[in-house]
Amino acid sequence: MTYRLLNFCRLMGLLAALTGATAAGAQTSSNTTTAELPRFLVYFDEFSANLSDEAKATIADAAKRARESKAIVVQARASATGTPETNKYLAQTRSSIVTDQLEADGIARTMIRQEPIGQTGSSDPSVYNRRVDIIIER
Repeated sequence: MTYRLLNFCRLMGLLAALTGATAAGAQTSSNTTTAELPRFLVYFDEFSANLSDEAKATIADAAKRARESKAIVVQARASATGTPETNKYLAQTRSSIVTDQLEADGIARTMIRQEPIGQTGSSDPSVYNRRVDIIIER
């Protein structure tokens, strides 16, 4: 219950910062593996930090792979459609929500390093810029 209340408070703060914007569920999620480090991508709707069932499944897959690793990096991004300050806050919120979900899936918080990057790219609001990368370090 405390976990849900914490997420609700984060989202309410985000909504207050984004005047006139509505939050929607996370769009789609997909897994990508690089040659060196496994990387899982979680995509979000514009001005949103909500996780869809698909996004939760992607995070659960990442948690399963991460159990044998030494660390996880959570890099959060936002598109450049809002102000830089708002986008930094949105990236921090997305990073925290994904970290909370990883913890709920059995990953110790001490294994997770959050890197909220904030605004990325041009003013292009494409989903590619609205994501969290979960990078599993070996």
